[in-house]
Amino acid sequence: MANRLIVGQELWSTLKRHLLRDAREHLAFVLAGHAAIEGGHLLLARDLILIDDSELEGEGDHFAGLALRLDPLVSVMNEAKRKGLVLAEAHSHPFARERVRFSATDLNGQSEFYNYLCDVFGQVPYGALVLGGASVDGLIWTNPGKPDPIAEFRIIGDDWMRLATTSARRPARPLDRSRSRRHARQILALGDAGQRILETVHVAIVGLGGLGSLVAEQLAHLGVRRFTLVDDDRIETTNLNRLVGAKRSDVGRLKVDVAARNIRGIGPRSDVERIPGNVREPEALDALKRTDFIFGCVDSDSARLILNELTLAYQTPYIDGGVGIEAIDGGIVGAGGRVIVWVPGRPCLLCAAEIDVRVAGEELENEDQQHFRREHGYVFGADMPAPSVISLNATVASIAVTEFLALATGMRPSQHYTYYDMLEQRMGPRIVQANANCVACAVAAFGDRVNIQRYGLEDLSH
Repeated sequence: MANRLIVGQELWSTLKRHLLRDAREHLAFVLAGHAAIEGGHLLLARDLILIDDSELEGEGDHFAGLALRLDPLVSVMNEAKRKGLVLAEAHSHPFARERVRFSATDLNGQSEFYNYLCDVFGQVPYGALVLGGASVDGLIWTNPGKPDPIAEFRIIGDDWMRLATTSARRPARPLDRSRSRRHARQILALGDAGQRILETVHVAIVGLGGLGSLVAEQLAHLGVRRFTLVDDDRIETTNLNRLVGAKRSDVGRLKVDVAARNIRGIGPRSDVERIPGNVREPEALDALKRTDFIFGCVDSDSARLILNELTLAYQTPYIDGGVGIEAIDGGIVGAGGRVIVWVPGRPCLLCAAEIDVRVAGEELENEDQQHFRREHGYVFGADMPAPSVISLNATVASIAVTEFLALATGMRPSQHYTYYDMLEQRMGPRIVQANANCVACAVAAFGDRVNIQRYGLEDLSH
């Protein structure tokens, strides 16, 4: 996996306005979280420091290398250190259009500053970005000497955008002809570009039960090719009324295996990574860090708590679906569901009061603690099966997949919160306000510093 910069849409717009506001070069610094991933690094933009031109050394209309004066430079370094973030310088080459690149002066200045940064703070990652009128390029320094290219900028907000950097840009891959014929009517709606996005994104689904199996099937029909499936559960007879793709002969099989079979039955060349484990296991947590979108189709508060924190920390778009039926004596008195689409800048699931922290805490306890609670009747709602019907699951799954489609292809802005009332036959948005004191939002874009692995099952005995 190549190096990436991930930045929220609002922050990106602010940076572009500052750097590309006229024909002169300008400077800013991005304060970013960092994550080491298999085959590369993530830089996760959290804050901006916009440099006023008066703080630069230089003469005339253009600044030679945009050298920053010592006092503001030290202030920028201290701010990054205080917040526990890494630095990424960003400047503009306003006359470059389609293929902006770093100059030799830029590279020499970066090398000198990176060596100085390591002398002061130890060996830390350092990023460099350059924006042209219609192109971007990026580097990440992790060792003195030669930097590595940042292959892609991800701009995430109401929609989702990938910007290939000049260093990594390749000709667009043509659509698979056989798949193009299969999706011909879909391409009429989304265009070749929209279909190409669906065929190249990496989607994770956590929970492959009644809701997740429907999400997986719909994504496969849309043309999504790359999946990571996470679920440790096996199919039971009582699952067969709502788990698509499952047969009676599948009872006892892992849900991820049946979902993978169903996906490949629709798209034989699909790349499906199966993780038959709990979302708390290190393998699952590491895999989710590498994905482009995460669907949460879980039925526990603890799993939602972890996914909420993980997606905030790594700035991964998160689509969470929930369904519920309240029944008394075989009659439905309430039924419905909701879909929340989180992207940088939006309130999270804790802000929306969609996670019961007390219940999540109980679910995260080790076996001895849970046994004590059961013995004393302290576990809320333990081992209580919930009513479920496939039509409700399918409605909520379709809402979730449609919002993914909006987010990934930009066909319209994605909706933050959509509720569905099955009995009243109503569906619509719900307005959620961000909580300024939210403990989950406080870790947004901090990456590996959040230590999401602390939830790992292997640590429960300690």
